Amino acid sequence: MDAFNHINNVIYFRYFETGRVEFFNKTNLWQTYIDEQIRIVVGKLECNYVREITHPSEIEIAVGIKKIGNSSLTVHHIVKCNGEISAHGEGIIVATNPQTGKSTPWTDKLRAEFEKWL
Repeated sequence: MDAFNHINNVIYFRYFETGRVEFFNKTNLWQTYIDEQIRIVVGKLECNYVREITHPSEIEIAVGIKKIGNSSLTVHHIVKCNGEISAHGEGIIVATNPQTGKSTPWTDKLRAEFEKWL
């Protein structure tokens, strides 16, 4: 929290990350990245703040895939508090080769899995 008793703006990015990781785990995408020898990194994150969240509050985080690129994935995030949107934003996730650290195209298997969640 900040001096005004509301959640600091940086925390929303943690909420986005928590939602993304949970989404990747529940959909088995995380294991597919490992199986396909793909490492993912965040290339870009943006957040649109709609209304403040004060402490204590219960939040809800929603995540979905918006667009599949050659080696990137656009993920949409929504943070709700008391049923109303408090923030939303997008993240660009990039596929990389674990040995070189350079971007690499998604495998056909990963593309097929992503398409289930568009």
